[in-house]
Amino acid sequence: MNISSLIIYLKDSSINAAVQQNLGEFKECEIAAAQDDKIVVVVSAKDIDDEIRIFKNIEAIEGVVGVAMVYSYQEDAYDNKQKLQMQGRISEILTNDDIKAEDITYGGSVKHKVK
Repeated sequence: MNISSLIIYLKDSSINAAVQQNLGEFKECEIAAAQDDKIVVVVSAKDIDDEIRIFKNIEAIEGVVGVAMVYSYQEDAYDNKQKLQMQGRISEILTNDDIKAEDITYGGSVKHKVK
């Protein structure tokens, strides 16, 4: 079981009620608070893959401009890490303690998130 909390950032406050209604369709989500252009949600997922699926589905809701995970608890964190490592799905920078933070270079783009 994975439990996490998310802050959902909306395009503007006028769509808060509509997004809350949409979130009501997610059986794994519980709305903890909502104000203006932000909604706080607690998510209960069966595993890390389910947690990521829910996160991406929330990101895809019309009017959602961003989702930030604030807290995450995983009952099976060690087992999940081993599974992901065996599948090659974890970057070496997250598993190798010899890599220094100052040697890590970000090569992605956030332009698609900025409107």
